[in-house]
Amino acid sequence: MSTSAEDTVEWMLAPLAGYTDVPFRRGCRRCGCRFAFTPLIDGCALVHGNRHNREILARGEDEEWLGVQVLGSDPEVLERAAALLYTMPFERVDINMGCPVRKVTRRGAGAALPLTPDLALRCVDAVRRQCPDRALSVKLRILAEEDAGPTVAFARRLENAGVCALTIHGRTWQRVYAGPVAAATIRAVREAVRIPVTANGGVFSREDGLRLAAITGCKAVMVARGAIGNPWIFNELRDATATPPSHAQVCEVLREHIEGMLSLYGEGAGLREGRKIILAYLCGRGYPRPLRASVSSVSTLAEFDELYRQICATAAPESPTPYRQRAALTVAE
Repeated sequence: MSTSAEDTVEWMLAPLAGYTDVPFRRGCRRCGCRFAFTPLIDGCALVHGNRHNREILARGEDEEWLGVQVLGSDPEVLERAAALLYTMPFERVDINMGCPVRKVTRRGAGAALPLTPDLALRCVDAVRRQCPDRALSVKLRILAEEDAGPTVAFARRLENAGVCALTIHGRTWQRVYAGPVAAATIRAVREAVRIPVTANGGVFSREDGLRLAAITGCKAVMVARGAIGNPWIFNELRDATATPPSHAQVCEVLREHIEGMLSLYGEGAGLREGRKIILAYLCGRGYPRPLRASVSSVSTLAEFDELYRQICATAAPESPTPYRQRAALTVAE
């Protein structure tokens, strides 16, 4: 591995609803990911004791650093949620101000929260009161495509409110995941505040990650969708000489991932949630379409075992499985 400045970049795993649970993170950890987050948790669900909270907030015994991300727009609810999170072993509490999903934004949460900045700051204060000695960060999206000013101004207000770090996704919430990443705006925020800024958006390869880090000047880059079905991206990001996993390695990691989900959720829920995981490992790696299509019918362990046997039989163990070819990261400098 080289020892150039590019190797000082810290690669982080984003909080991804429905994905970054213990089994998902375990695969990424084995490929060199040190900093990771739980799936985001809704503050209301946490306060009201939703039955899925245990799985969302579970932490592996061998995880040295783990952050948790909370979603909401009601300061009172977030304060109660933060009080609960403070009793749990998380190194950082992050407030979600970047989720673009309509059912979230239409209630003023996620990426819609910065549009009411005074309310957003009250939410920050509420969480900070209950987590006085816990690192508090915010993950948000840029607020305008052409003008860095609104994002910079809001970032400064967050810093003054006591936030210790920011993660900036370089697209507006209306863009969701389409269009160029506004690296210039992320860079403007980094230059305007004294707290660490992590760059986020569109990282699916080492080239993408290094380019985003170089243009923004950020010392940390967060990987989100690029890690789904591809924990090996962390090997690639850390090491220019890393090679794609072999067919046998894909099979091994897929099996471990699903077994971890069965252990965490139980057979029924584990396989329902696991279908999208199985498909993510298979898509873009040359596995036959009929095999991928059969994933949707897997409901029992016996059915998974049969599907797994078919997957293993599709190629020689040593065959490399390069990940899906994507266009290089497009940035607005």
